[in-house]
Formats: sequence, structure tokens, C-alpha cells
Amino acid sequence: MAAENNTEAKPAENKETKTAAKKTKVWHITQRKEDKLWQVKAEGNEKATRTFTTKKEAEEYVKTLVANNKGSKVVPHKKNGAFQKK
Repeated sequence: MAAENNTEAKPAENKETKTAAKKTKVWHITQRKEDKLWQVKAEGNEKATRTFTTKKEAEEYVKTLVANNKGSKVVPHKKNGAFQKK
């Protein structure tokens, strides 16, 4: 009986918040200095997801990534690496 009195109710974890935080991705479109290719790269990743010869191709590809990853956002960069304003 003593064991029954010691059990405390723990608050339920908010699974929606944790799940939503994991799914949110930020995609960067940047130009690599070494070969001048445009790359689509997820924030925090070392390697590019995919590379392209033109920025336009990279922008088209990232649209599919955003469609498949709800809540994602895109951060385009200029040739010099600075953020591009929309």
C-alpha cells in the first residue's frame, strides 16, 4: 500500500511542440566559392543537399523541399554570401 501513495502524476509532455520543432527546416541557397555552383543546404548541415549550375534551378528545387516539409522556410543568399531580401 505504501508504494501506491508514493506514485505522483507526471504532467503529460506536449508532443505536438516537439514534433513541430523537429520538422521545421531552414534551407539556404548559396553559391560555393570553389566551383561557383549554387547549392541548397539545410541549416546546420555540412554537406549540400544538391548543387545546381544556376540559382534559378536551385530556387525551383527548394520549392519541392518546402512543399514536403511543412513550416520550412528558405533563405536565399547573393553571390557574395549576404542574405537576399525578397
